Amino acid sequence: MKIVVKILVGILIAIAIGIGGFKLMQKIEHDQMVEIVKGEEVRKMVEERLISYDAKALTEEGIIRSYSIDSASIRRNPMGGINFSVYLNNDDTLYINYRIEKIRDDIVKLVGGGKSSDLTRLLGEEANE
Repeated sequence: MKIVVKILVGILIAIAIGIGGFKLMQKIEHDQMVEIVKGEEVRKMVEERLISYDAKALTEEGIIRSYSIDSASIRRNPMGGINFSVYLNNDDTLYINYRIEKIRDDIVKLVGGGKSSDLTRLLGEEANE
């Protein structure tokens, strides 16, 4: 009986260590993705894209006055890259969903740019619904 209990306890400890290691690796991967998305290179690409939508973006005269990258939205894309959302003017109905892809070790590309319907209306664009 004591041997069976020891074996069961050993198996449970091994499972707990395995699950803990897996969760730790997920957290490390997420922290790396957050570091990439919140980095200077991605910030510049997002700002350039916002200015392409609104020439006066990130100024007081522009429709887009401010932006913030939502850390909770950062996810690994199964097809490659990292998905994330950018909220505009501190309004959760004004957002753009982006994906960044690594082209080479030193080059990251911003792709996508799905805008919310409220943002599309605000910018005066035709909504493709």
